[in-house]
Amino acid sequence: MSQNLDTVQIGKIISSLRKQKNISQDQLAQALDIPRTSISQIENGGRVLSFIEFQKILSIFEISFEEFAVYNNPAKKITHEKPNGINKKIKFDAEKFKQLLLYILEKCGGRPNVGETVLYKLLYFCDFDYFELYEKSLTGMKYKKMQFGPIPDQSLFNSVIKEMRTSGMIEKVSRPYVNNTIQTRYINFEEADLSIFGSEISKMIKVVDSVIERLSGMSARQIEDHSHRDYPWQAHKDNEEIDYGSVFFRSGEFANRDYDKMWEQSSANDILEQLGEVSDEEHQYYLNLLNK
Repeated sequence: MSQNLDTVQIGKIISSLRKQKNISQDQLAQALDIPRTSISQIENGGRVLSFIEFQKILSIFEISFEEFAVYNNPAKKITHEKPNGINKKIKFDAEKFKQLLLYILEKCGGRPNVGETVLYKLLYFCDFDYFELYEKSLTGMKYKKMQFGPIPDQSLFNSVIKEMRTSGMIEKVSRPYVNNTIQTRYINFEEADLSIFGSEISKMIKVVDSVIERLSGMSARQIEDHSHRDYPWQAHKDNEEIDYGSVFFRSGEFANRDYDKMWEQSSANDILEQLGEVSDEEHQYYLNLLNK
């Protein structure tokens, strides 16, 4: 939450939006799964929103980050072109994407089912699972919702593939496949250099290995169907860029975090803040009770 907004300004905007939508504090609290008193604290600038809470508020009020940031500033014009939320702040790193692609090909590229369709989905889940877990981008590749599941932005993807083929890192081949279809495959001639991920190497390997273990054995049809059940794909229109922030609304087998536990902890923290610090006198009182 940048744009030079402090907690008081953010609270005022939330209060205005809530009233505009005729949503009570109780209703908003239920939607965020936090105590009603927390909503009051937020609107008064006394409580900082977590990243996930802020993403949920944007969704509830059906407003983009950019629109939120200038909501109380009529001097700034808001374009009505639909933005891509958090994607606006994510930069594509072609070198990291190359190494991620090489790593996946090393691990499972030789399997007969891992053609272009399966590869696209593996890349998508690597990027989006990593973002869900660590709230930061792995490669920054953009993905679009297409009929057969999410695919990398073709202008970015094709540019990287062209560079890698020219330098001899990979080759792209087509071959006859089952049911008279043609399968496009990628063959790597170099090993991945993961040093580009710096201190994030262990996190990257953990996420990517998990995706490969779970999904690389699926056929193209199976992994397509699987991706269709993922919330980020469901939440967007055909040919629309998929917002990375939508991963925080995942549930069931797709969720990489225990969101119920997170909400419980958030509520517990709110209650502790409301109670304030325990005085020495109260502390001694409870100790005496335990010793009886």
